[in-house]
Amino acid sequence: MNEDIILKYLQGKADAQECLEVETWAQDSPEHQKTLEQLYYTLFIADRADARDRIDTESALRKLKGEIKKKEKESSYKRSFTRFYRMVGMAAAFIAGAVFAGGVAYGLLSDRFADYTVSTSAGQRAQATLPDGSKVWLNASTSLVYKNSLWSTKREVDLSGEAYFEVAKNKYLPFIVSSKKINTRVLGTKFNVRARAEEHRVVTTLLQGSVQMESPIAPEGRILKPGQSMTIDTHTYQAELVEYSSPNDILTWIDGRLRFNRNTLSSITSLMEKLYDVKFVYEDSSLRNEQFTGDFSTDSTPDAILEVLSLTNHFGFYRKGDVIHLTKQ
Repeated sequence: MNEDIILKYLQGKADAQECLEVETWAQDSPEHQKTLEQLYYTLFIADRADARDRIDTESALRKLKGEIKKKEKESSYKRSFTRFYRMVGMAAAFIAGAVFAGGVAYGLLSDRFADYTVSTSAGQRAQATLPDGSKVWLNASTSLVYKNSLWSTKREVDLSGEAYFEVAKNKYLPFIVSSKKINTRVLGTKFNVRARAEEHRVVTTLLQGSVQMESPIAPEGRILKPGQSMTIDTHTYQAELVEYSSPNDILTWIDGRLRFNRNTLSSITSLMEKLYDVKFVYEDSSLRNEQFTGDFSTDSTPDAILEVLSLTNHFGFYRKGDVIHLTKQ
């Protein structure tokens, strides 16, 4: 591995191709990753004052050079690190700390290889920008996980909950949303994925571009067109395709709106539990299938929404703390 590129990478000066080279090399074996981490510690541990006071820099650098030489001999990558040694020697004049302090190494670079998680709790929504510039909006009670270090070679996120994506175009590197063994694969598009932990389904709605839905029984995938929504059962992996005349209605949660069009009371209260961090108890299970239509702001309280819906005289309700009981009229 070219040591000049490694140094640029560690200093944050490498371009996309150089980042790809270093990250591919580091992921090739645990030894390479450990070597990269040690180089990082040696070059940048100076920022830690406590390490600066305790460590013999020259001794640590000599030890590190020996470790690198040993690893290079054992590795299939047998390129010389002579120029790197020269750079490390020059850097030593500015480095006041190094890798090994009482046998303990600081896990600074390891953060680059760790999982990144963006999450929301009940009643919250959030927006985030991913490393490639793609944007994602998270609905309430949602978690999104990805590996920052692999982003230049693999654009993949794990989703639990509901999120809307606007994916940066990259025809060479697909963007994959993974949920319950079901993948939504895209190159650049706008779409919404719903994969709630308590629901035995994954629902993908496409607004722009194209996506490919993949499951264990259909690994070749099925292509969606704008305005289409596909629901895949996570038990049987059977798929159902639906055409929407107004697919943007799926995204009302982003704009702070709750719109129901003949939705069952069960689906409405399930959504309200996520938004308002409350619990609903049905004292008559037949109420679950009652259907309602309405348009509300997410700033409305759950009591205000229920007051309007209950004007149909189909049900009543009363509240005990965070638990709302629904009764048959």
